[in-house]
Amino acid sequence: MKSLVPTLAAAAGLTAWLAFPCVAAAQKPLTNPRSSRSNTSEFPAGSADLNITLRDEKNAELNLPAKLTLQNSKGIVPGTTITVVGRANYHGLALDVYQVEVDVSGRPPARVTVSLQTANEVRYLEISVPLDDSSMAGGPPTPPPLTIREQKQLTAGIRSLQAQDISHARKYFRSAAKTAPNHPDVDYLLGVTAAMKGDTVTARQYFENAATRYQHVRSLTALGELDLVEGNLTQAQSCLERALKAEPNSWRAEQLLAAVNLRQNAYPGAVEHAEHALRLGKIEAKGALLTLAEALSASGNYERSSQVIADLLKQSPTEAQSKEANQILAANRRAIATASTSLNASSPVFSLAALPLSPSLPPRSDNPLAEHSRWAPPNVDDTVPPVDTSAGCPLPQILQQTGKRVLEFTELLDRFSATEHLKHESLNEFGLAVRTEQLKFNYLVMVREVKPGVYDVSEFRDGANTLDVFPEHVATLGTVALVFVFHPNYANDFDFRCEGQTQQGGHQAWQIHFQQKPGVQSRLRSYQLGNKYFRVGIKGRAWIAADSFQILRMESDLVNSVPQIRLNAEHQDIVYGQVALKEKDLVLWLPFSAEIYLDFDAHRIHRRQELSNFVFFWIEDSPQIRPQDIDPEILPQTGTQP
Repeated sequence: MKSLVPTLAAAAGLTAWLAFPCVAAAQKPLTNPRSSRSNTSEFPAGSADLNITLRDEKNAELNLPAKLTLQNSKGIVPGTTITVVGRANYHGLALDVYQVEVDVSGRPPARVTVSLQTANEVRYLEISVPLDDSSMAGGPPTPPPLTIREQKQLTAGIRSLQAQDISHARKYFRSAAKTAPNHPDVDYLLGVTAAMKGDTVTARQYFENAATRYQHVRSLTALGELDLVEGNLTQAQSCLERALKAEPNSWRAEQLLAAVNLRQNAYPGAVEHAEHALRLGKIEAKGALLTLAEALSASGNYERSSQVIADLLKQSPTEAQSKEANQILAANRRAIATASTSLNASSPVFSLAALPLSPSLPPRSDNPLAEHSRWAPPNVDDTVPPVDTSAGCPLPQILQQTGKRVLEFTELLDRFSATEHLKHESLNEFGLAVRTEQLKFNYLVMVREVKPGVYDVSEFRDGANTLDVFPEHVATLGTVALVFVFHPNYANDFDFRCEGQTQQGGHQAWQIHFQQKPGVQSRLRSYQLGNKYFRVGIKGRAWIAADSFQILRMESDLVNSVPQIRLNAEHQDIVYGQVALKEKDLVLWLPFSAEIYLDFDAHRIHRRQELSNFVFFWIEDSPQIRPQDIDPEILPQTGTQP
């Protein structure tokens, strides 16, 4: 067996693959006798015309605005066209092979290639741009990808903002808006420039446009922050909850929502959201420690509040944060002293309204204007999320019981299927998506013990285990297998450390750090490039239910980069949910969602995987067959639905 996890692979021949994603397209032969030009004086020798017609899902001529981008074999873009009539004509194109990319709001991008090889010909091309499943279901549309020119304009604008040159930044963003009208990232950045000039009315208009059209997370978060600062707490809560629904791992939205809950005197919610922000954002979200400390103090938990403040003061807080932290610390000491004189210890002795809001809000370092903005989440070792260290942590018992839960999973379950929704984003250095794709698969996972103590986990999508279905020819696999860190056969490969107790998804949980032991070869993670395999060590953190020892959440990073394949980073964050099976009197915890960030060979990739509609297949009901004997198309007919 090469490795437990099905290889997380960069597909073979990455740079050699020229095939584009399948779209319905037809190249019609020339039928008009007048289409070959007899007079060549208008055009240079070696040129041709290209006439494009766009079709909708009913094969009718598309009656929606569309952006068409033409790119030749050298990557040069000879033209970008905005059309509202479903047609575009290009005259005098140099003979070459062209990629045509069509972007229509609310529809997946269409890409086809066309070869112009005969001088003076007129080539007719029909391209179908039908609705995708998410659009037909009423979900938010996918924004069109940005052209190389538009990406360069946004990058130049952001760098101008970093230099506080708002005027030039605005010019770059406005230039991008001419060819990318209503693109959410462009609107967001125009909103940022307006906010920096103090024009919150205009900023709000840009943010609302992006949020309304695309559920744009950064814009929704910005609106929430504007409303919070202006005291519109109900509106702020609504915007931030929408942001978290679209992107559940947005630490910035979590931190702002914690501040909203604090101002609403909803202290349990403030604690929950602040802790979640700190788990996600780590050192970048340290301002949430103030919100957490305030909420704990207002709830009468002065000792833990003081512990949180002590953690903050170790993290090089700003002057404003230090000032507020010392105010809370002094108030906690007075409260504890008051309690010792037999007065009501649960009554707060300071007013939250007396504390400024700004020190506990997310710093501007998270927006694209930062000098060192992150496009991926912080590493698991950047900082330790806040925990309660007062309770003794029975690490041997936790590892033993969690190992039993993983064993139950492998001993009972042979395979399961689910509906998979996969959102892929190609990001620039500032974390803005330059290309987005949304895919849906019938997803099947097989878990097999191929020999005693050695497991194989295989994944199938739409009945096949090919890697071709993944965007950019980079496959990300192995979500299900990360829990094997705690499997008794693999746990000895890792060092474990209990960090304390906290909350995760409404459950009391132990926070456990793990890391591949030095000198021990990884058996749980590998990369494949062509016919070569590279084993990589992982480290991470797990949140394990204190009562049931089920795994609630896991995150992981690479121990080291892999320079041989230019793999710089890989970050995973997986959230597990419970599925009750009444006829088996059993509750299984399975991955419900996973966020994956990959820095590989100059690709910055973010993917979100969501699983639903589970169907299960039990070992007791399964014949002893090999994976190649299985027809994934018929397996769900014999499964158990929750």
